[in-house]
This record gives sequence, C-alpha cells and structure tokens, in this order.
Amino acid sequence: MTEVRLHDVELVPEHTLGSPADDEPLRGRLTFGWDVLPADHESVPAQWASYVKATPEREFRQLVIVCSFRPETPVAKGAFRHASLGVALSTPDGRARPVARLIDPGERTRPVVGSGVGMSFTVKAGLLDVGVEKPSGAGPERDEWIVRGHGASQPDPQWEFRRVRSSPLVGDHPVAALVELVPDRLNTAEVLVAAELEHRSWGIRRYRARLAPSPHAIVLAG
Repeated sequence: MTEVRLHDVELVPEHTLGSPADDEPLRGRLTFGWDVLPADHESVPAQWASYVKATPEREFRQLVIVCSFRPETPVAKGAFRHASLGVALSTPDGRARPVARLIDPGERTRPVVGSGVGMSFTVKAGLLDVGVEKPSGAGPERDEWIVRGHGASQPDPQWEFRRVRSSPLVGDHPVAALVELVPDRLNTAEVLVAAELEHRSWGIRRYRARLAPSPHAIVLAG
C-alpha cells in the first residue's frame, strides 16, 4: 500500500492578446499527490526490481505521483484538453543531480472505437485499470495514447496527458519514476504543472500551476 498526499493546485491563466481582463485562477479542478517508496517496495514493477538488483552499489527511490483532473463546474469552466507534469530532480549544490533511470508509463493508451462505447477505469496500487465495453456494430477500434512519458535516464522526466475522442481528460492518472540518488546528499524533486483547457466562449486557454516551493518540494533522501 502507498500513502499519497493530495494537494489542490491553483491554475493561473497565461494572459495573451484577447484574453479576458478579469480572468481569474481556476481552483478545484486539479489535485496531485505523491509518495516516495523504497526501491524494494512490493509495488515496484518486476523490470524495475531486476534493474535495482543488477546495480547493488547504487541507491534508488520510487517516486509515485498521481494527477487528478476534475470535471468543469459552473464556477470553474473549461474542459481539460492537454496537460503536462514535469519533475525537476536536484541536490542543493546542483553539481550532481538525481536521475530518473526508469519511468512509467512510457506510453499509456486507451482503445478508441465508434459510437456507443462504455468505459470504466479505477486506480489500484498506482496502476490505471481501464475497462471497455464494445457493443456489436461499433466502429473499428484503435489505441491512442492518453499519457506519454519522456526523459528516462534524465534528471527532468516529464509526462503529457491528453483527452481523446469519447474519453475526456478526467479522473486519476498515476505516473512513477525509479530515481537513482546522489549519495550523501539531500535529494529533492520539484513538480511543475501546465494545462490547456477549452472554453466554449474563449477557445483554448493555457494555465500554469501556482506551486509554492516548500509544500511541493519532495524529499527523496537526505
């Protein structure tokens, strides 16, 4: 079991030419949480466990992050179109940085079919289980990505989230990284979030999360 600490994220609009002058931050639309687990935790994928065992001289942590996208409300309008979550790994002096050796998912897909499709999904132990009901006579099925990861073996991993047809960008979306630590240093991770929402009257608007450094700096080791 993991303990994910949930935090509300305030989304601040990027003001551009033609944007409403009284455009206010969106609240209650996005939360994220995290947990830092040992490398030998029972939830670690088998491939990760093998990687850790093959490099016993190194120290690792599993960083689990869950982004939760909420539907629009009368006071917080707009449908999520695309979002990104970046993690900046660092040490105080900056000369050496932790590295996300492995990330999950590299790509997570969802079947997209013709009309008349029912979908359900749940999050269990940090994994997204998707159920699809396809009635007879539905159109051809294909997989389209809904989450895509970048930056394996880098200190700045990033994930993109997007909506696809018949599947809005809502609900819980877990991601994870196997982080190789810098020995004998304070190892931290800072989370950066951006999102695009589509408004009926304003079109596509871009937002960035207002994250205070202290509560959103994740201590991996130290």
